[in-house]
Amino acid sequence: MIFFAALIGFAVGHLVHLLFDRFFSGEPVRGPLYECPACRSPVRPVAAIPYATVVLSGGRCPNCREKLPWRAVILPAGAAGLFALSYLAFDELAAGLLGGLFATVFLTLTLTDLERRLLPNRIVYPSILLAIAFCWAWPDTTWVQILAGGAVAIAIAVLIYLFSLLFGPEAFGMGDVKMIVLIGFVVGFPAVIVAVLLGTVAAGIVAAVLVVTRLRGLRDYVAHGPFLALGAVLALLAQHSH
Repeated sequence: MIFFAALIGFAVGHLVHLLFDRFFSGEPVRGPLYECPACRSPVRPVAAIPYATVVLSGGRCPNCREKLPWRAVILPAGAAGLFALSYLAFDELAAGLLGGLFATVFLTLTLTDLERRLLPNRIVYPSILLAIAFCWAWPDTTWVQILAGGAVAIAIAVLIYLFSLLFGPEAFGMGDVKMIVLIGFVVGFPAVIVAVLLGTVAAGIVAAVLVVTRLRGLRDYVAHGPFLALGAVLALLAQHSH
């Protein structure tokens, strides 16, 4: 079953890769899929298989020969690993797949933040609705805890945002605020506090190191999304580990 969960994650990660640019480009979600952001040529049937283009074309677009983005490798493999870990944590297939799906959402947000400095609404808002819709499905967390987690997350996000204004308008963006709300509706209460604390502390340590080494200034942009995503995945899997 763990292999089956990983296989589903592999396919989900590849699909996210094919849809990646649509998350922030304004293109309709429906439409021809493409792997290459340079020429945007519709994918060939063989490209429906994860890694087929990477292997057969040497990591380059078969049409324009531009290098494929690194997420073509990271997303399928990362999602497969997250689905497998989620299955091990939940020890049941349905909940494991649900956990793997949200973990893959956080992986995707990590990549969008690193690549485009964006936490797209096209990912965050539907994911919040999905988390609310499936609030009853977690085996060790009640729907009351999930909804309470969302409410607490809203309060935490507002407080962090107001405090961050002391360090400049880019210290903590509205995308980070919405991501914290998503985390709350996924992991519930009290896990949301652990998730945000882990993410904030990790981001603070890295930011401090960058400032001390003069690689960044106090008011320079440092992506918070990856650290919040790390805290979210750790909190989600840890609270359901058997």
